[in-house]
Amino acid sequence: MTDPLTEFAGTVLDPIANPERTNDVVRELTKAPVPLMPSLPADTVTLPGGFIDSDGVLHREARIREINGSDEEAMARELRNPTVNVPKVVDLLIKRCVLSVGLHDPVPIPLLANMLTGDRAALMLAIRILTFGSDWEVPDFPCRLCGQTFGTIVDLNSIEIKKMENPMVQDIEVPLRNGHLALVHMLTGDVQLEMVGDGNRTGPEEATIAIDRCMRSLDGNPVMGHIAQKMSMADRRKIILAMAEAQPGPRMEEVMILCMECGREAGYQINLVDLFR
Repeated sequence: MTDPLTEFAGTVLDPIANPERTNDVVRELTKAPVPLMPSLPADTVTLPGGFIDSDGVLHREARIREINGSDEEAMARELRNPTVNVPKVVDLLIKRCVLSVGLHDPVPIPLLANMLTGDRAALMLAIRILTFGSDWEVPDFPCRLCGQTFGTIVDLNSIEIKKMENPMVQDIEVPLRNGHLALVHMLTGDVQLEMVGDGNRTGPEEATIAIDRCMRSLDGNPVMGHIAQKMSMADRRKIILAMAEAQPGPRMEEVMILCMECGREAGYQINLVDLFR
């Protein structure tokens, strides 16, 4: 009578008659399971761009905490202003709720200011999700297609986050008119805060600050002093558009929402601060 060792895939094996196959089966049943990549903790964020420190080291992970009562009070003081300064609110929460960036723990405040604006927006979105969850409930969302308002729930995890293909390259080349070529650094938090100031600057004034602060060279020659006001309007617009398109981070201007009244879907620009109201 056959004394089976085990049953594998519906076949009874005889270790005496088929020792090689039996050994294969034993190895298959007793091998260690393939380790799975552990998911990141809820308080850890992978930056879509990354911060390059003074030593040339790229840091891609940040650790955050949820908003507490003290943060809420500070944010409420900013939100009560008739004109909300969005970059200032973002800066406030990031300084309070970001605990570390890469090996920098605790994270220096100047480091947070020098991060790409897209990384800062990604941190802001992650802080919101950690604090309140991924559902954003809006009782009276306005449909721009039918004009009606409707209640909806937006899954914040569905917002597309653009990642940089090569985070070590954070300068972009912008072809200008007449064959000129500008090298421009991506927008960072400190430049964005300088651009908006107290919130009373015009769009062209903000563009002037952005170009003067971020432009590295023109046709390979280093840019010295202020140049933005001397550039043509067309070239200025090319630079600003290129900086916006190259920036990593959540695409808050492309959030798709389905109208519950007319049944049509449209893209909307969502303000980061609106997620906290």
